Amino acid sequence: MSSPDGIILAPRLRAAAQVGAVLGLAGLGAGLVLAPARAYESLLTNGFFFLTLALGGAVFLALMYVANAGWAAVLKRISEAFATYVPWGAVAMLVLLAGLPALYLWARPGVMAIDHLLHGKSAFLNPTGFGIRMGVLLAVWTYFAWRLRANSLRQDEETSPEPTRRNVAVSAVFLVLFALTFCLASFDWLMSLEPRWFSTIYGLYNIAGLLESSVAALVIAAVLMKRSGQLPEINESHLHDLGKLMFGFATLWAYLWFSQFLLIWYSNLPEETVYFLARMQGGWAVPFYANVVINWALPFLLLLPKLAKRNGLHLLGVAALMLAGRWLDLHLMIGPGNRPEDAGLGVWDVAGFVGLGSLFLWRVTRAVESAPRVSHGDPYFAESLHHHT
Repeated sequence: MSSPDGIILAPRLRAAAQVGAVLGLAGLGAGLVLAPARAYESLLTNGFFFLTLALGGAVFLALMYVANAGWAAVLKRISEAFATYVPWGAVAMLVLLAGLPALYLWARPGVMAIDHLLHGKSAFLNPTGFGIRMGVLLAVWTYFAWRLRANSLRQDEETSPEPTRRNVAVSAVFLVLFALTFCLASFDWLMSLEPRWFSTIYGLYNIAGLLESSVAALVIAAVLMKRSGQLPEINESHLHDLGKLMFGFATLWAYLWFSQFLLIWYSNLPEETVYFLARMQGGWAVPFYANVVINWALPFLLLLPKLAKRNGLHLLGVAALMLAGRWLDLHLMIGPGNRPEDAGLGVWDVAGFVGLGSLFLWRVTRAVESAPRVSHGDPYFAESLHHHT
């Protein structure tokens, strides 16, 4: 299905996103002054959520390069557009450095002196080290996101295969660094919210969440662009393969969630079980159990039939559900650390989501408009155009 208005869809979205970004970020900025604890929590939750969607676009692109996966060539510009948000998301995360004491127990004055356990971790958990690590991680991600996009655009300008070869090499290095740096970011930015608790599988668990949510976001963009006539090259086989990735990554997420939960439940050590007890009681209980249903049980059942993975509208709904599930998962990881009795959402949560979500949408639509919809210079373009499964 196509629409004669498809060509103006992106400018309309970009204009609406500009308004949403201004209003949402202004509201969040007011919250940083009026209610810093809740506003910085919203900034962390939504900043991390949209940054991982952008980073996931770069990871998807890199995976396709190192695997010589020709089928995804027509989707490449969408992944690249996601990745262009990485530096913008990095700036949002750097704002957190101004409010570390509002979020992190270990950053509050005097805590290290009276808490012997945290004092033993002070060589790692300190504001200076935290800020340096955050800056380095964000710089690495920004560089590789930019390099992948730049080499890809050169494919349309040069007739030689050199840009493609460069991107394969860049992708191989990036994927190794991504696995290490994203695990470190998960430990630093999320797990240290509850510094007395630890999990060795936490980094991999968040990588699974990134893969699941970023592919879901890619599906939403692909289906909308296909239906609006902006990317008619996408066919049912492309959607089928994307649906299989959604199905697989949702199952990977569930496997790692269950592995973490089962080991902690079985060992029954107080310093480990406290994490789940805080989320299985009171107002956090319903979101805790809904998290597994939304992120795995429903997507698993809804994506199991082959025809379901070839239906654009069906995939659109499941992808939206999975994105909501990923946000809920982050809300559960971040919220209980500072407010174990309060699971509700407030105006600052809405402002953060609207502001950063609109900024992400504005950046992506602008990137889509600034480059050809498909990369005709990609050596796999013809294969992708006639992809059939």
